[in-house]
Amino acid sequence: MADAEKLFDPDLIFFEDVSSFEELFQSVGSKLLEKKRVNPGYIEAMTEREKKFPTGLDLSVVNPDSLSVAIPHTEVDFCNWKGVAVARLEKPIEFHNMISPDKTVPVKYAFFILNDEKNSQTNLLSYLMGFFTTGDKVSQLNTLKTKEEIYQFITN
Repeated sequence: MADAEKLFDPDLIFFEDVSSFEELFQSVGSKLLEKKRVNPGYIEAMTEREKKFPTGLDLSVVNPDSLSVAIPHTEVDFCNWKGVAVARLEKPIEFHNMISPDKTVPVKYAFFILNDEKNSQTNLLSYLMGFFTTGDKVSQLNTLKTKEEIYQFITN
C-alpha cells in the first residue's frame, strides 16, 4: 500500500511500560477505546485471540540482530478504523511465536492491526511484513525518540 500515512496516525503511537501482553493489550486497548478507534469488547477479544493464535514474530531469521515484533489483531466487529497502532515497549515482553507457538520471543514493538473492513487485512499485513523485512528497520526504530520521528520513519 503506497499511502502509508493513511495506515498510521502519530496519535496512535504509544510508549508502554508493561510486563505482559495482557497488560499491554489493556493499556493500548483502553487508549484506542477512548479515541473511539475500537468498540467495547476489543481488549477481551484480542486477548483471547492472542492465547489461541499467537502473534509474536521472530525477526532474527531475517536479520540476526533484529528485534522481534508482535502484530496483535482481532475481528473487524471490534474496530472502527483501518490502520495500525504502534506500541514501543520500555522493556521487551514475551509473546508466543506465531510460527512455533510453543516458543516465545522477546517483543520490543507491537503493531496493532485495526481493520473495520472484511477481507482487507492482507494489504495491511503485507505492508508491515515489507517494513519488518527491509534492512533492519525495526532496530532503527529504537534510535528514534518521539512519536513524530517514529511516524515519519514508518511512513517513508
